[in-house]
Order: sequence, then C-alpha cells, then structure tokens
Amino acid sequence: MIAKFLKRNLVVLFIVIGVYPLFGFNNSNHTEISGSVTCQGKGVKNVAVTDGISVVSTDLNGRYSISTTFDQSHIYYSLPANYETPIVDGIPYFYQSVDTTKHAQVVNFKLEKSKRSQTTHAFVVWADPQVYEEAEFDLLDKVVDDLNQSIAKLTTSRSVHGICMGDIVFDKAQFFDKYKQQVAKTNIPFYQVIGNHDLDYNNRTNELSAKTYNSKFGPTYYSFNVGKIHYVVLKDVFYYGYTYHYMGYFDETQLRWLERDLSLVKPGSTVVLSMHIPTIYGESEKAEKYSTTIANSVMNRSAFYKILAPFNAHLMAGHSHTQWNTIVSPTLYEHTHAAACAAWWQGELCVDGSPKGYTVYMADGDSLSWYFKGVGLDKSEQFKLYPAGSDSLYTDCIIANVFNYDPSWQVKWLEDDKLMGEMLQYWGVDPTAKSMYPEGKNKKHSWLSYGETHHLFKAKMVNPNAKISVEVIDRFGNKYRKTLMKDNTN
Repeated sequence: MIAKFLKRNLVVLFIVIGVYPLFGFNNSNHTEISGSVTCQGKGVKNVAVTDGISVVSTDLNGRYSISTTFDQSHIYYSLPANYETPIVDGIPYFYQSVDTTKHAQVVNFKLEKSKRSQTTHAFVVWADPQVYEEAEFDLLDKVVDDLNQSIAKLTTSRSVHGICMGDIVFDKAQFFDKYKQQVAKTNIPFYQVIGNHDLDYNNRTNELSAKTYNSKFGPTYYSFNVGKIHYVVLKDVFYYGYTYHYMGYFDETQLRWLERDLSLVKPGSTVVLSMHIPTIYGESEKAEKYSTTIANSVMNRSAFYKILAPFNAHLMAGHSHTQWNTIVSPTLYEHTHAAACAAWWQGELCVDGSPKGYTVYMADGDSLSWYFKGVGLDKSEQFKLYPAGSDSLYTDCIIANVFNYDPSWQVKWLEDDKLMGEMLQYWGVDPTAKSMYPEGKNKKHSWLSYGETHHLFKAKMVNPNAKISVEVIDRFGNKYRKTLMKDNTN
C-alpha cells in the first residue's frame, strides 16, 4: 500500500520537499534589519519602526531590530510627536529601501526636534491634483499659490503639514517628479496617498501595482504623530489585474498592520486616517446606489470601522471630485474632499458645484475644527446662492449650494430681513455645474459631466419682490450670509 502511494505521489513529494525551499518559503529568505533612531546624536525611545507587517519600538537608547521578508520594500518609522522628519523634494523622507541582496542590513534614522510646540497645529488637505498633461502644471501652480497664502497665515501661530488624498497624476507616472517640485514650493511636510490613477496598470497584481509610486514616495501605508493626534495614511485602492479595474478594499496585511500600529495609541485618542476612496458614498437617499459600486466606496468598511471603534476617528478621502461629509457614528466622521483640479482642469468648479480648492484643519490639543477654502475665494465663501428660476425643476425657489455642509450646520432664509425658516435639503444638480459640464460635450474629456449632490437647499419665496437673504451657520458657530437684491445679484 505504501509503495503504491509513493509511486502515485512521487512527483508531488518531489515538488513539496525538493522545490519548496527554492521558491523562498523558508526562513532563510529574511533580512535582519537593525539600527537606531536618533536626534542630535541621542537615541529617541519608543519610536515605532515597521516593515509594513511587524511593528517594533525603539529601546531606551533608540535602538531597534526587525526581521523582514524579501518581499517588503521599505523599513520606516512613525514620526513621534514634537519631532520633524527630513524633507526631500517636498516629501517627508521617513523610510529607507530594504536591500533584498543582504541577509543583514543596518538602517539608521535621524530626526530633528520640532521648532515650535505642536499642541496646536494645522494641516491642509487637497485631493486629486490629477495632472494629465504638462500644461496643467501651470494651473496647479495657481492652486499652490493660493495654498501658500493660507499656509503663511497659519504658520504665524502653528506648525503646518499637508496631505494629498491621491490621484496625484492622471495615469502619467512620468509627472511624479514635477509634482514633487510643486509641493516643495509649500515649504511644509506634504504627505501623499496613492490613488487609482497613480497605479502601474501594466503590472499583473495589486501587490505590484504601486512599484513606481514606491520609488518616488515610499510606502503606501504608514503613520506619523503631530502634537496629540495620530495620523495614518492607507492604500484602499485594490487593483485586480486588468487595466482600470479596481475597487475600494483594505487587504488583510494592511489591516493587521493597522491593528499593530494603533495598539501603540491610547484608546480615546484622536486619529486622522487618509485614503483615496471614501469608505461610503455620502448621506442621501441615493447613497446606497453609489456605495454598492465597488470603485466608489470601501467594500470591507465594516471591518475597518471595528478597528477604529476605540478612537475618535476622522477619515479623509478624495476620488469623487465632490465635497461632502458623512457622520458614520458619534466617533467616526468622514470628510470627502473636492478636487484641486476641480473637474479635471476643465473649469473652476467640481462636478457638484463646489469650487476647486482644499480644506484647512486646525488642531487644538486633540480637538479638530475645519473650513473649506476655494481657490481664489475668500474663506467666507462657504456657499453659492442662486435666484429663483436657476433650476428648471424648482422655478419658484431660491437655491443654496453649501459646499462643506454636515447635519450640524443650519441653512436659513430671510425675506426683507425677516426669518422665514430652514431651507429644505434635497438631492440634485448645481445649476452652474450643469451648464458648465453638459453631458458628452466637454472639450477634452467627452465622458465628463455634472454630478448630483446632497448639499443643495431650496426655499419657495413668499414675496417674490422681497430682498432675499440666506444665512448659513457651520458646526463651529461661524456665520456666513449672502443677499439677493431685486436685480438677482448677490
């Protein structure tokens, strides 16, 4: 019986016993990495160091050691609070490549002490610069100029960093270096997220899809600390091996790493997590329609939310070229950001009518506040007011598009300064976006069109001859007011 088994399975046994080690499934295919994290020649203790799988902490002398497999491309640290990391070409350089030709490697990191207290700090978020051709860098340069004006005001009292929510380029990896020249002009640490248009679509698997990005920006998921806030950058674009086929999904390796990373963070802390694809597509009666599209939201978001349950978490995303906010739970708030390129550089508005722009976040201790900033607009420009007749579906209604609305905001209307009540929120199309981006008629991208949004509000006038005003109050108590005069100007 045994002889019969051996005869039938000899080839299989040969493969398992003889060839198995050849393909790297034994413990010899590891690199033992050791080194130190220092500042001004002194070791920095309790700094998290990772290869994207394991997470270890430096000892009292700033020393660490970690065993990594040959398929892990980087060794990197989670920047501790009140320190700064070196900046190379505008990008924080917190990582080094793993040398897969060696079984032992020494990797040392040097930090600098922060020049000011980080307890109060700020960060700016933009999404989807998405440069498609070289001429569009001139347009991006104008966004950078506007951003620098905001940064200049913030840095008088706070340290500032930036985060890009991905789609750095539009399938043009050769533009990565020129993009880095743009963010270098901000003179702040500018962290990057990988987007679906930043992938190598000619590679066969998700594991190989970020090779070019890795060579320019480092690992696709990592963390850092500023003041009392822990920041995490994640890759939620999962490429499944066929051109332009991807979905919103966190693989198991990344989720396990996230659990290990967050195990070093005190429960109840504020955590800011940045990714490209929003976990869920907005708050509206049509959210379910979009959230079940695998490329628009994260398919395994419930597992992700469970990991974040012990924390006060803010999720940052882009991808949609629209601005909206989703309150997932009392401790989980998702911010989806309008595009820096608006509608792929074809106009000044995103497809929901939000201006091209970015969002400014201010941290005071572990508390966050924020406001949307349209490029070329004053920070007080938080909504657009349309006279009656602007939308053919609601000809007798005034309309307000409140770009960064969430349910804690108030949107009221007045006639001749008399309060008439709350405006009615609805799901619809911004009138200007509809006229700017007609379906199938756009000059560069024929597929480009306006999109529906849920941050629209309407009110039917009682007296069509009255002076009409709209007052918007954000969740922080800031008031914004616009008035339509009888000639319908505001």
